[in-house]
Amino acid sequence: MEGSFYSVGISHWNCPLEIREQFSIDKQQSLEFINDLKSLGGSAFTVSTCNRTQVFAQNINIHQLKEKFIHYSGNHQQNFEQYGFVLENDEAIQNLFEVSTGIDSQILGDLQIFSQVKEGVELAKKNACINSQMDRLLQFVFQANKEVQSFTTISKGAASVAHATVLKIRQKTEHLKDKKKILVFGTGEIGQRTLENLNSQTKAEITIINRTAEKAKAIAELQKVRFAPIESLQEEINKSDVVVVATNAKQYTITEEITQGIHTEKLFIDLSVPRNIDPNTASNKIELVDIDQLNAEADKTLNKRKKDIPKAKTIINLHKIEFEDWSKLHTLGPTIKNLKKSFDSLKNEEIDKYKGQYHKEELERIKPLIDSIVKKISSKNIEYLRKRYRNDEDILEIMREMYKID
Repeated sequence: MEGSFYSVGISHWNCPLEIREQFSIDKQQSLEFINDLKSLGGSAFTVSTCNRTQVFAQNINIHQLKEKFIHYSGNHQQNFEQYGFVLENDEAIQNLFEVSTGIDSQILGDLQIFSQVKEGVELAKKNACINSQMDRLLQFVFQANKEVQSFTTISKGAASVAHATVLKIRQKTEHLKDKKKILVFGTGEIGQRTLENLNSQTKAEITIINRTAEKAKAIAELQKVRFAPIESLQEEINKSDVVVVATNAKQYTITEEITQGIHTEKLFIDLSVPRNIDPNTASNKIELVDIDQLNAEADKTLNKRKKDIPKAKTIINLHKIEFEDWSKLHTLGPTIKNLKKSFDSLKNEEIDKYKGQYHKEELERIKPLIDSIVKKISSKNIEYLRKRYRNDEDILEIMREMYKID
């Protein structure tokens, strides 16, 4: 790959939730970050989820990249030095494949991570922040994800935050018998996926609340669940057995003030990073579960899914090798271009040399034949160069010397 490729960030592997949430960046911050890198000649996209905040970048000085990452993710330099990571070239490419296929996720095979990676890529592409080489790498990554989903079971079962939420609620509420009431607060992607899972796998009475009432109403109508206005949030919390919060705000949306006066046992599940339920709301009446605690819940399908990790890694390796092959041959582009020019020059020199021996009409008639012969000879040389170059890079210098090209 031309230029170094980097992966810089923090993730659930070695960074606790209370630190991880400090690095969370929204769409606008991400856009400013990648545009800044583009102005320095770089190519980049970001991924910001409940498990990680990360940038993948190429053609950028690593010191500048690290400095920019720290700046746009909130200037937590000391925490980055303690919990952050910097991966380069093969390690960074491997990381991109593993993140995108769910192998690197806190929930093995996480189904949502791929759409989150695609979201970051689409934002970067829309703003011309991804060069052609990174774009080609991403095509191999996306194909690998497709095959991992098709030929392995790592994403089968409880491979999503939404499904893990259902498992936790079932465990806590005796499999959600008819009279249980669940409140879902927030209608972003995670909120909607969780609502769909709850609606299809339980018989509970579900209510949805969102700051934008029109959106919540439309979703409630589609899913055939109750809708309540934001003004009645406290009242709905008091009536519910379970409160699921996925509001994606920068501050707490459920505070101690709102939960004062609760006298019955309730389960609060916070799916947001940064956390949107104040940790101080936890009490002898309120069991509060954050995203890390949720992901640590026992999963009956996990052992079965783990068995397919080697198969998933084999698929990744095959696509990495194909990308490396493409990348190596990609470096031949300028030489191939000059080789074609050289053959055209030789052809034109010979036509000029002998054109006096032919009538203009005769030359016009035989020119397609000459073009075809030269094209076939040129193609044979290029094919030979590509084939040999995979195993013997000396062939490049031999060809350059033979045809006196750069």
